[in-house]
Amino acid sequence: MIGAGLVAVSCLVPDVELVDSLGDIGDGGAGAGAGVSGAAGRATTAGNANVGTAGTHTGGAPPGQAGTAGTAQQPQAGETAVGGEGNFVPDDTARSCAGLSKTACLGESCCTSLPVPGCSGCAFPPGETSTVSPFQLDKYEVTVGRFRAFVNAYTGPPADGSGAHPHVAGSGWQHNWGGNIAVDAVDLESALEFRPCKLLSVRTWTKAPAANEQKPANCLSWYEAFAFCAWDGGYLPSELDWQFAATAGPENRMYPWVGQNLDIDHALYGACGNGVSEACDLSSILEVGSKPAGAGKWGHLDLTGSVWEWILDSPSGEFPAAKPCTDCASLGVSDYRSIRGGSWPEETNYMLAARRTEDPADSIWYNVGIRCARKP
Repeated sequence: MIGAGLVAVSCLVPDVELVDSLGDIGDGGAGAGAGVSGAAGRATTAGNANVGTAGTHTGGAPPGQAGTAGTAQQPQAGETAVGGEGNFVPDDTARSCAGLSKTACLGESCCTSLPVPGCSGCAFPPGETSTVSPFQLDKYEVTVGRFRAFVNAYTGPPADGSGAHPHVAGSGWQHNWGGNIAVDAVDLESALEFRPCKLLSVRTWTKAPAANEQKPANCLSWYEAFAFCAWDGGYLPSELDWQFAATAGPENRMYPWVGQNLDIDHALYGACGNGVSEACDLSSILEVGSKPAGAGKWGHLDLTGSVWEWILDSPSGEFPAAKPCTDCASLGVSDYRSIRGGSWPEETNYMLAARRTEDPADSIWYNVGIRCARKP
């Protein structure tokens, strides 16, 4: 665990410690070197909104009440809610879509990847100064169909050093992680089909292609997420990358889209009786991109809601991991990994774009999936 204590916030959220206050600094010190922080400390920073403190959950009671939301900057002129801002050339060259339809996700490839421009010495996150190198981020979360392509091609753990973040030294696959992932395709397919998935047995994977191929892949560990992105020609985004895309960088938005209202037109959330729907089954998980009004500044979809997304970092307690930050990330010794973005069962206070959470890397959750980053 990280720091002071593990907080189980809900029967719907990974067993994590939440980080809720604007600008607080944890106990862990920022590290020197190539964007890597020092020893892990108590996680306390959230980014751009005070969302209150989560209550300790032991039964069916809801988490702590949300605080008053912070103020986010208004979108810049010329921005659109659906398509994002700027001129870009979508990239869909990922291996996972080689044999899939080029129109399966909103009339385009599910592997569409969009550029994020980054910034140099910008005011991001609030109260900090960061430099973020340009990168590409997949427009959609990884679908069952894309993950099936990975399973069919799987021959064992990734090669040592593969899947590294291009700006974070030592972030590639490590040989000692091999015991946390399947040895071959048969082993991996069996795990996807039969292993327990916390907390509900609501898994989108099916042994043979069926109706869920465009739904987000869930019930996947961090190791499987890492291995998928490495195989697919990408890497797991850092917390810095992910939050930059989700909050429009120095605009530090409360939600990814234009305007600051959270509703069911913009995000998939609130199932299982948590404010939107009583349904708590596979029908509640929609196909990726089902909320196009929720597009972020650069066109990315489902950055809030749908499924949580595994992130590269091992949380240090501070965000960003260094101050000032240049493409920084935390690669501490903890086996916990960051998760971002909220998910389909969550209440409104888990939908903030800067909300941070974490869980052990080998955790298998029914509401956690993947999104890959790529070199520009």
